[in-house]
Amino acid sequence: MLGITSCNTTKYVPNDEYLLDRVSIKSDIKEYGFLELIPYVKQNSNSRMFWLFRTQLMIYNWSGRDTTRWINRQLRKMGEPPVIFDSTLVYKTNNELTKFFVNKGYINVGVESEIERRKQRAKVTYNVKVNEPYRIRNYETEIPDSAIYEALHQEGGHPRRISGEQASLRAPLVKEGMLFDRNILDKERDRITRLLRNRGYYAFDKNFITYDADSSLNANAVDLMMRLHLYPELLPIGIFAEVPHRKYYIDKVFIYTNYDPLRAVTEGENYMVRDSVVRGNYTIYFPGKSSPIRPNVLMAHNYMNSGRPYSQLREEITYSAYSGLSAISNIQLRFEETMRNDTAFLNCHILTTPTRNQSVAFSVEGTNSAGDFGVASSIGYTHRNIFRGSETFNIKLRGAYEAISQNFSQNFLDLGVETSIGFPKVLFPFLSNSFSRRMRASTELAFGYNYQTRPEYDRSLSSGGLRYIWQNRGSGEARHQVNLIDINYISVPRLSPLFVEKLPPDALLFGYTNQFIVGSGYIYSYSTYSPFQKQRNTYSFRGSIESAGNILSGICTLFNLPKNKDNSFELFGVPYAQYVKGEIDFSRTIFLDKHNSIAWRVGTGLAYPYGNDTKIPFEKRYYSGGANSVRGWEVRTLGPGKYVPNENTTFYNQTGDIKLDLNLEYRTKFFWRFELATYIDAGNVWTVRNYDWQQGGLFKFNSFYKEIAASYGFGLRWDFDYFLIRFDTGFKSYNPEKDGRDRWAILHPNFKENFAWHFAVGYPF
Repeated sequence: MLGITSCNTTKYVPNDEYLLDRVSIKSDIKEYGFLELIPYVKQNSNSRMFWLFRTQLMIYNWSGRDTTRWINRQLRKMGEPPVIFDSTLVYKTNNELTKFFVNKGYINVGVESEIERRKQRAKVTYNVKVNEPYRIRNYETEIPDSAIYEALHQEGGHPRRISGEQASLRAPLVKEGMLFDRNILDKERDRITRLLRNRGYYAFDKNFITYDADSSLNANAVDLMMRLHLYPELLPIGIFAEVPHRKYYIDKVFIYTNYDPLRAVTEGENYMVRDSVVRGNYTIYFPGKSSPIRPNVLMAHNYMNSGRPYSQLREEITYSAYSGLSAISNIQLRFEETMRNDTAFLNCHILTTPTRNQSVAFSVEGTNSAGDFGVASSIGYTHRNIFRGSETFNIKLRGAYEAISQNFSQNFLDLGVETSIGFPKVLFPFLSNSFSRRMRASTELAFGYNYQTRPEYDRSLSSGGLRYIWQNRGSGEARHQVNLIDINYISVPRLSPLFVEKLPPDALLFGYTNQFIVGSGYIYSYSTYSPFQKQRNTYSFRGSIESAGNILSGICTLFNLPKNKDNSFELFGVPYAQYVKGEIDFSRTIFLDKHNSIAWRVGTGLAYPYGNDTKIPFEKRYYSGGANSVRGWEVRTLGPGKYVPNENTTFYNQTGDIKLDLNLEYRTKFFWRFELATYIDAGNVWTVRNYDWQQGGLFKFNSFYKEIAASYGFGLRWDFDYFLIRFDTGFKSYNPEKDGRDRWAILHPNFKENFAWHFAVGYPF
């Protein structure tokens, strides 16, 4: 950093110009500080990494003046040119800040700028004095259209007083006594417009709503009148007359299954009309002898129903429903106005572009596990419309081979197959069609088989499941998933005696004995992240609960079936797991500016075995450490509790039934596509029972907080827009494995014992 910052920051600043060094805003109202007002500043200084170092400017200054050289062009491309101070933009910023506060109700705001020029650098300070704001004293509405007035009244507003054709309505967003905030007034226009368009007023827009504000007789107070104007219609005699707004109804619906925007431009849209199916007021056009998607599927995903009033919400839901069909890559809705018996109608044209139905994917990769080299490959096949109902069928075959360096006569072989089929609706008996139409739902049936053979053992895993996934129509944030049934069968036909001797006590019961896991679960997730608006504050929540073995235990108990020597019921001679497990994870990202952000995460989980088993299956247990947990430890090397590893410790020992993850991360732009991060992590795992082979791992309310490990670190990320590669390092700061002062590893850091590094794809949270 010292080497970077030692460069001359004004290298490419002309002698008679100034580098914009700093921009600051001082406001006498706490609600609007620098972060809220910086978007209205027309000229900002060069970005600073961690708000300290102008790294991108330094890299730009490394370039030479000869732009014909490749290295100079690349340095300038990766860097950021100096921001040359422009006094005219200061004037524009004053106006923008003034406009912002006036719109917020601070009519008498004063904005002044101070400019300090020194040694070819300029600093600008904007001083904002807002003074006493204006508030709304009286609020009334004028709605001469009686049908619209009734529509607004039914939506929850109530009349304050009525005088002839004058009607007043207390709107949800505008209230007497609030600030005279023009942004809220505009949002109220949007709210009323959307409400009316959802009730059939297709031709209505916000420009039909205006406000009259009178502040002449009141100090810092405004009397506000909202006016809703009638529709200007051209009469046959050639003059305009104001008439009530028309309510539109959906008449005929035309669905096209082969829309191509390029052909539509060159050939016209008649090419889409080949053959058709007519069902009532619905017409479906397709290019061949039959529709590529069954007509009932296309009709079921259309919400612009004939005979119903037009609704903007239903239009948006139709877009969402068709976009969710895997057999369709693009969709457009167009409306054609018609009149019949003084009633306004809309013909709806739904233009869909088909996707490529089938695809095949291959992959080959090299592997290196502890010095043992190998190769893995896979082939996958996908059909996105296998039964002409936009069902998605996937099958993937995978194989891996690894040469064991210590014994080349017995190498590692891994073979597997995964297959699934997804339906764009909920397949469940007695479920009404109205539920599927309200939700963007799908059903997925999946099966898998994996076989492994190693010198130590032979092991196979068979799995199958039925799950339902849905979210509200028109909403892409909340997502629900119900795993109705999830079956896993582990079979271990062979174990090497030498391998068994090396395993810790009870490890066989986790992953190397035959076992059934039959369960079900529910997952809820909600996220405000949008790939189209990356630089905005976001948060996400994920909660899940699952249980296993309850139905089987009920059946065994009902029929009084015998137990084995371990006092457990068996299914086909194999014991099954019984437990309940729940998790909660919440994360939030706050952008300080377009180059700096803070992210934090809290995650916790609990798994409790009971009934038929005293231990959670190894595949369902928690672990700590690694790229997405406490980064001062390698994956699966932390905990449980204050457990102290030794030479016989394996990753089986360092698992638990309770987990806690706490993370705080500062992210900043470095240069080009690179980002830097600094972070603090804390967490651990614990057990719910005192197992002999996990001494110190038991969770205790009066001491668990002393066993929360902590670490800090730095990371480098490479952002490719569509995905991100990161390299993170971690240094232990508090190690619960140690005693006394030795726990505070931050007091005696060393790379041999207290350092870990991680390579991963995507942000940790």
